[in-house]
Amino acid sequence: MRIDKFLWCLRYFKTRNIATTACKKGQVKVNGAVVKPSREVYPMDEVTVRKNQINYQLKINDIPPNRVGAKLIDIYRVDVTPKEEFEAQ
Repeated sequence: MRIDKFLWCLRYFKTRNIATTACKKGQVKVNGAVVKPSREVYPMDEVTVRKNQINYQLKINDIPPNRVGAKLIDIYRVDVTPKEEFEAQ
């Protein structure tokens, strides 16, 4: 699945267009490398997303079939963002 669609499916961005723009601006990294919106992601990839001055760090568990409800997000990813990222605000 494309990284822009993946981030939209997991509700990190409200629209897929916003997710695509974030990728083009260099705010999304997969395994430490800045990626284009068309980059394919796979289980066990590590994704970093810069949003609202916070660097969210995720590990992909599985690929969702489509956009998922907020309660089901944890099935598809593990949030490994350090607590210091949220306290810096």
